[in-house]
Amino acid sequence: MKNKQGITKIVIVLVVICFGIINGGRQLDNKVEDLNTIFMDGENKDGLSIHYDLTKIDDSLSYFLSLAKLYDVNTDTINSLNSLHKEYQENESIKEYSKWYDEVKDLYPIAIGEVKSENLSDQHKNMLNKYEATFNSAIHTIAYSSFNSSVREYEEETDGFLAGLLKTMTGVEGVDTFD
Repeated sequence: MKNKQGITKIVIVLVVICFGIINGGRQLDNKVEDLNTIFMDGENKDGLSIHYDLTKIDDSLSYFLSLAKLYDVNTDTINSLNSLHKEYQENESIKEYSKWYDEVKDLYPIAIGEVKSENLSDQHKNMLNKYEATFNSAIHTIAYSSFNSSVREYEEETDGFLAGLLKTMTGVEGVDTFD
């Protein structure tokens, strides 16, 4: 009789531990999903997000490249931006978007300068100014996004030994910052 009670207690303890691991993993997974949602849809799920701003940059880039083509501006910078524009839709991870953004952020102002040096019509100068303003607005908004601080909070919360063990046991992956 005592043997059965001992086994029962062991089984109960193991079940409680398993449920704790499953629940902890689920909570971590939900937090990761929340962070990915913030990146894609914004903190309030209103669409105002880093992804939204990246899409604005890419849309602006598309129009800009058409203008560059119209004036036959064909530089290495323009060609690199054209390749990046084509790659944008293939990005799937935050790390890929971040890499794309870093490259565009460096090249787009240079390319704008190259096109500005052309003999543009007044209408095209205005259009170019709008593309540049859209780009500058988006990079400003991205710079002040709370996404990275939310990711860092998550990393701090899950930095300990037990949280790391739980992440390993449940297969919960981390979240990349957008740098």
